[in-house]
Amino acid sequence: MPNDISIQLAEGAEEIGLAVMLKDLLLQNLTEHPHKLSDFQKLSIPIGLTVSDADLALTLAFDGTGLTVFPGIRGVPGLNITAEAQTVMDLSNVRIKWGLPHYFDEPGQAVLAAMRQGRLKIRGMLMHFPSLVRLSRVMSVH
Repeated sequence: MPNDISIQLAEGAEEIGLAVMLKDLLLQNLTEHPHKLSDFQKLSIPIGLTVSDADLALTLAFDGTGLTVFPGIRGVPGLNITAEAQTVMDLSNVRIKWGLPHYFDEPGQAVLAAMRQGRLKIRGMLMHFPSLVRLSRVMSVH
């Protein structure tokens, strides 16, 4: 991964397993799939992530060159994703086809079912759709 990209955990986030896991996932994805760097660098909004069944929240503060993961929700994120822990994991398994998330296989169907059942809520999705797609591409392990 280029030296000009940084992913940091803010004070308090280093004690949160999900924050550490997200940092590791992103570092691995960006190292193994350098084409994802372009999407990573275009992310420039804060994204809130709330894990509803674990009483856990993080803010992913993207600034165009890096990411800082903060404990809790800070400010008013442009995107705010609320999901159960399993659904958060399912999100990273969604395949990307033709540059967009592919919802026609098992992981994609699990994500759609979570949305239909209210277990996955994404506020700001319409206003920040390009950022949501970029986040999906960066987070996907495929």
